[in-house]
Amino acid sequence: MSKAVVFEYYPDTSIIKLHLPSGDEREIEINPGWSFGKGNHPTTKLCIKALENLFKNEQIESVLDVGCGSGVLSISAAALGAKQITAVDIDNIIILEAESNIEKNGFLSITEIILGSVEDVAGVFDLVVANILIRSILAISEELKKRVKSRGTVLLSGIKNEEKTQAINKFSDLGFYLQEEFEEREWVALVLKNSTNDSE
Repeated sequence: MSKAVVFEYYPDTSIIKLHLPSGDEREIEINPGWSFGKGNHPTTKLCIKALENLFKNEQIESVLDVGCGSGVLSISAAALGAKQITAVDIDNIIILEAESNIEKNGFLSITEIILGSVEDVAGVFDLVVANILIRSILAISEELKKRVKSRGTVLLSGIKNEEKTQAINKFSDLGFYLQEEFEEREWVALVLKNSTNDSE
């Protein structure tokens, strides 16, 4: 059973305690400014729980964070052991805030930060994270698939309980199967595995 994600709040900053695969804990610091991702929203908590579980059980080196907001999930993935992070968002102000948070936590050297959409990202990744609204997830689902390695993983949140079947069915059509889900109040996070081969 996964441990609870621990948050401590300061006037403009959140300190998030991550449970590392080694069993140790590490704190990351987030100042979201205008962007989403201070840490107190259920979708962020669910994504962090899912990330902790994934990094504990799998070898994940490359991560794409779509709609990165404050950079909290990029930073969490880096702290948990990812070697290469790509963070993308469509808003220039948000990208600057994400860059500031990523630098503050010491992960700028392994992070590529892109102003744009998922279509502007090259390459494929072990893990693709998208904590955005369901309509956006469905709209870019095929682009998300193109950026997940064969046998790789997509982590989706920003989804309400009554919307999860839409996401599961859409990604099932794209060759994914549901590996795990996390719930808090009316929100869910879905961990889906790519069952297709690169040649397909």
